[in-house]
Amino acid sequence: MVVVLVAAGIGLTWFAGTHLAYATGLAGTSGHLRVESCVWEHVGGHRYPHCSGVFRSSDGTVVDPDASIGKRLPVGGIVALQRVASGSYERTGPASSFGWLAISLLGLMVLLLGILVVYGKGGGRRAPRGLLVLLGALGALMLLSALIGGVAGMTEAF
Repeated sequence: MVVVLVAAGIGLTWFAGTHLAYATGLAGTSGHLRVESCVWEHVGGHRYPHCSGVFRSSDGTVVDPDASIGKRLPVGGIVALQRVASGSYERTGPASSFGWLAISLLGLMVLLLGILVVYGKGGGRRAPRGLLVLLGALGALMLLSALIGGVAGMTEAF
């Protein structure tokens, strides 16, 4: 159980942290997608949006006429995106940034829980107060960033 908690915490933090770097513009190639079309794909009984168009990097060095992203976007609109190392695209802005921040903090909380379980198995009677305060602070920040990301996502939808 301890190994699963620690591995899940590290994996989730790494995965979400990578996406957070793209969503905030710290990694990848900044640019804009001119949305030309959107379709709904049916996979496994579910519907998923898929929009495509022309991506142009902010500095003009990258142009991808076949860019696509699995998000619902307004056709004819221009949307800020980051091109990631794999060639796919990540949405930028407050909604994405705060959403990935919330998931990163969740990963850190899972990792900290794994550490607390290790501490408890090591014969410690009570968890150190500092670790419990840190866990609570991470939880509060996670909820706050999820709330901000959700509100920002709702305002972007209109």
